[in-house]
Amino acid sequence: MSRTTNLAFRFLRELNSKDVQVTFESLGELLEYLETKNDPDPKEIKMVDAAYQALEKLKHLEGLMRMYVGEADGITKGNKLQKLYDKNISSGSNIMFD
Repeated sequence: MSRTTNLAFRFLRELNSKDVQVTFESLGELLEYLETKNDPDPKEIKMVDAAYQALEKLKHLEGLMRMYVGEADGITKGNKLQKLYDKNISSGSNIMFD
């Protein structure tokens, strides 16, 4: 496995860690508050816009990394059932055990 693949794996693992999820929950609460605020100031509107753009870019990056890691490892998100469908195998179970 290449160094790039290892670093991408590490990033994805850290991105989905409990600590980072707590951070995203806090950001979600802030966004919800600012979106329902009756009279947000221009700085708050810019914060909401920037936060959504950042989240969208991060999701895009995560998707690209998952594709890269999956291709490098020869898997599709670790889902062997999906591999069955992708290869159109109608009988046999040997792929489930490789």
